[in-house]
Amino acid sequence: MEGVLAVIALVAVVVSAGAITVAAHFRTERSSEMRAWAREHGWHYTEHHPRPLEDAVLPRPVHGDHARAQHVLTGRRGQYLVTAFEHTHTASAPDRRGTGRTRHTYRVVAVRTPGPVAELEIRRRDLPRTVPDHGIGDGDVDPAFGSAFHAVGSDDEFTRSVLDHDTAAWLLADSRSRSLPVRFTGDYVLTWAQMGLDPDRALTAADYLIELVNRIPEQAWKRRASGA
Repeated sequence: MEGVLAVIALVAVVVSAGAITVAAHFRTERSSEMRAWAREHGWHYTEHHPRPLEDAVLPRPVHGDHARAQHVLTGRRGQYLVTAFEHTHTASAPDRRGTGRTRHTYRVVAVRTPGPVAELEIRRRDLPRTVPDHGIGDGDVDPAFGSAFHAVGSDDEFTRSVLDHDTAAWLLADSRSRSLPVRFTGDYVLTWAQMGLDPDRALTAADYLIELVNRIPEQAWKRRASGA
């Protein structure tokens, strides 16, 4: 019996060591692929970064224990600075199954805005809830927009500037809004999704954010910069 237990223990050690080796090889291979993509597109790559978006506040689903930003890509898309990365965290206790610690991975894509912004999150109502279910008043937005989207912000004037009639109509008509929630925070507008980072797909998300920024009236940035 002791011999059988010893063999089982040895097999467990070998399997564990093999898994660690494979995982390390996969990380190295992904880093090499990201570096190659960055060189080809004239971007900058960092394998790990403590705060890739400075003081920006990430959306609630991205938060968690032992959070880490990795595979950070930074470059320009036209006149706009774009940052894309993977953000991982350990599941909170209520979400765990058994005794394991589940690791969640999110792709975050951010575009630096022309000026500072107020906190504002916009998502389709059929997306999983990420913010408390209260937001701007019913009289502030088109009824069609209010029935399709949920928006909550820290500054009513900035929210109204972002969600004027033309921008609200564009968000309603653009199918990308169904899979790309948006958050304004710090000096960025960002979107997130529960997936790994694919640089080319991240560019598609960045283009969506840039289109949104280009539709926002210039006075929205000036007002925030002046603190009015």
